[in-house]
Parts: sequence; C-alpha cells; structure tokens
Amino acid sequence: MQTEEDRLRVVIDTIPAMAWSVLPDGTVDFVNQRWLDYTGLSLEEALAAANSIVHPDDLPGILERWRTDMSLGRDCEYEMRLRRADGDYRWFLVRTVPLRDARGSIAKWYGTSTDITERKDAENALRDSGVQLRALARRLVEVQESERKDLARELHDRLGPTLTMLSINLRLIEDALPSYLGQRVSKMLTDSCEQLEGAAMAMRNVMGELRPQELDDHGLQSALSWYARQFSERTGIAVSVHAGAPDERPAVPVEIALFRIAQEALNNVAKHARASSVVIALEPRTSEYAMSVADDGVGYRAADESRARRPLKLGMVTMRERAQAVGGHLRIEARPGGGTQLTVSVPR
Repeated sequence: MQTEEDRLRVVIDTIPAMAWSVLPDGTVDFVNQRWLDYTGLSLEEALAAANSIVHPDDLPGILERWRTDMSLGRDCEYEMRLRRADGDYRWFLVRTVPLRDARGSIAKWYGTSTDITERKDAENALRDSGVQLRALARRLVEVQESERKDLARELHDRLGPTLTMLSINLRLIEDALPSYLGQRVSKMLTDSCEQLEGAAMAMRNVMGELRPQELDDHGLQSALSWYARQFSERTGIAVSVHAGAPDERPAVPVEIALFRIAQEALNNVAKHARASSVVIALEPRTSEYAMSVADDGVGYRAADESRARRPLKLGMVTMRERAQAVGGHLRIEARPGGGTQLTVSVPR
C-alpha cells in the first residue's frame, strides 16, 4: 500500500521543475527525479557536487549572493545557466526559501529551478531588435541631416546668386529708364524688388530650417538664439535662450539632435500650448548635456501619453527617436505653476 511519503515523493518527482533541499550548512541533501533526469547525474554525484552543473561564468557570483542570502535568512531568486546531460547549458530561474522551526531558526532550505531559456531567448531577441532599431534611427537621422545640408547648400549656391543678380538688374533698369517711362513702371519695379526681397528672405528662412549656418559655424547656443528670434517674429511668442558656463561644444550629432528637438518643441508650443513665453535652457553637466524647453501655456498631462486610446503624436515620437539616436532620453512633465517642460539629457 502506498504511503503518504511515497505519494509525496511521486508529486515532487513529477512536478515540472527541478527541486531540492539544502541543510543549514549548505549541504544538498535531496534532489528530485527531474533534477537527475536533466543533469544525467546519479543521486550520489548530485548530492556530492550539486554546483558542478552551474555554468563556470555564473558560479562565483551566484555563490557570493547565496552566502549573503543564507546569512540573512531571506528568500533567494537567481537566474543562471545549468548544464544538461548532453553538455548544453540552459537558463533557469532558481528560487530558494527557508523553512523555520518553532524557534524561528532555519531548519532547511527548499528550492526549485524552472527552465526559462525560451523567455531569455525572446528577451535577447527583443534587445537585439531594439539595438538594431536605434541603429536604424541613427542612420535615418544622419541621412536626413545630410540631405537637409545638401539641399540648403544647393539653395545657397544656385538660387542665392540668381536672386542677388535679379535685384541688381532691377535697380539698374530703374536707374536707366527715361523719366517718362520710369514714372509708368516705377510702381511695378518697386513691387518686383519687394517681391524679390521677400523671396530671398523666404529662401533664407527655408535654408535655416533645413540646416542653419549658425549651428555649423558657432554651435548650438548661437543657432538656438537665431531660431528663437525667427520663431518669435513669426508667432509673437517670446523665446529666450539661457546657457550655463561656457564649455566645449557637444559632438556634432548631439548638437543637431538637440536643435531639431528644440525646433519640434517650439512648433508644438505654437500649435497647442497657447503660451506667451518659452525659455530654452542649456546646461552642461559632468557626465551629460541637458536641454530644457519650458513654456507658460495650458500645461501637459503626462497621463494622456500612456493612454491606449490616445496614441503619441508624430512630433513626440520624432523627438524621442532623435534623443535615443544619440543615446539620450527625453522627459515631458507639467510645471507646478502651469505650462509644460521638456527635458533632454544626452551622455557626453
């Protein structure tokens, strides 16, 4: 007749996990059948050298943590690689808990090992995908900036001289016309000159949007100050740029990323914030370079961003991607006194 102990052993040997027990001094005194089947060791080998199946790279750290947890008498949870009977290693989640006697002293430790190899493979694949995605995002940003720079140069080199010559020619024509003809066409010439000046200004603005010369020649602070003036003239929203103590310029990709994020942030302010003023602050720190864009508008509810029914807007996604492409992170939060603050931190 099967005893209660026999039934319990059947259960322990059948559960879909490797199980064991350890005496207070760390000696293994029991392993279940699944443990033996997985390792291919005999019971005597298992009890004598249970740690022999732990991957050599994992064993030192695991033993150090195990000694600490044993001394503190607390539950343990580790991830480690264990050798299978065929020599392959698989990842396991190992959990161990203490059994205490009536006096509160630890009488024994009980543990299980659950195979998590598929989960680890999925995590690694997801991490690799994230790395590849960030690399692709960086490459996309590089290509976009290269195209913007080339287009701005083409506009400057091809259209700039043409517009200048047209303006000069119109002035020469106006000066060369007889007085009686000049009176007739003076208004048209004046209007043409004004239209030409407007076209030249529009071209310069487009060139600045594509790739401001200030950014290449004088750096981020100068470029942001230039763009802030343009933005204020266009929208009526006051924008000031504050910078910390003079420091070496960030790397070119970082300057470009921060400038584009500031551009997008100001566009969002103009579209949604109903703000009257914006402050852009640049702060060089020991290990990172930070930029914040703070407005006094209607505010931003961070919770809205996480709601499934309200997906992130393209501008927000673009800013995050630009920050991530240079190894940084972006945070948006409501300001206590009203308005919104966007902060970007990039490693130096």
